[in-house]
Amino acid sequence: MVSTIIDRGSKRQHLVEAAAAVFAEQGFTSTRVADIAERAGIGKGTVYEYFTSKEELLFAVFEWIDSRVSTRVEAVLAEEISGHEKLLRLLQLGADVVTEQVEMQPVILDFWAASRGNLLEDRHREVCTSSYRFFRKVITDFIHDGQRRGDFRPEVDAEALAATVVSTFDGLGVQLFFDRSLDPHRITEAFGRLLIEGLTAETS
Repeated sequence: MVSTIIDRGSKRQHLVEAAAAVFAEQGFTSTRVADIAERAGIGKGTVYEYFTSKEELLFAVFEWIDSRVSTRVEAVLAEEISGHEKLLRLLQLGADVVTEQVEMQPVILDFWAASRGNLLEDRHREVCTSSYRFFRKVITDFIHDGQRRGDFRPEVDAEALAATVVSTFDGLGVQLFFDRSLDPHRITEAFGRLLIEGLTAETS
């Protein structure tokens, strides 16, 4: 029984990854379920054993992309390093993710576009809102922790800064998709220097 559950889980994940690749190449609208089945090396009917529709697959792909990033963020937060080092590591991770996922950016754009004008609009909105809130909270909590320890200035508005950081990487991912001449790591390094300077508490 356990092996069957594991097998179903691995098959589902294989389908999600196949769908991600096809969506990235062809776009959500142009992709057929048959295209995903062919990429996964299974029959079209098997897809419907795991997902009710192409839209359900899009949700699964978005959640897979999102969960991979959140797992890496949580790993950095668990490291035993100083607040300043941790901030730089988080920003470095952001640059890494933007660079690695440039080919997946169309899937994210398709997911955003699909959140308008259809029966699943509310669900799209809820998923996106949940994702943004998670990353904003992670950064907000990190800044608050640094403020409690005296590493960061107490007057800094942690919630506002967290929203700015999330927006920065969102925008950088979109820009990089259209303009591959950008260097996310150089941009992030400059952004990090400004953040450290603005956050650091003055010492007497």
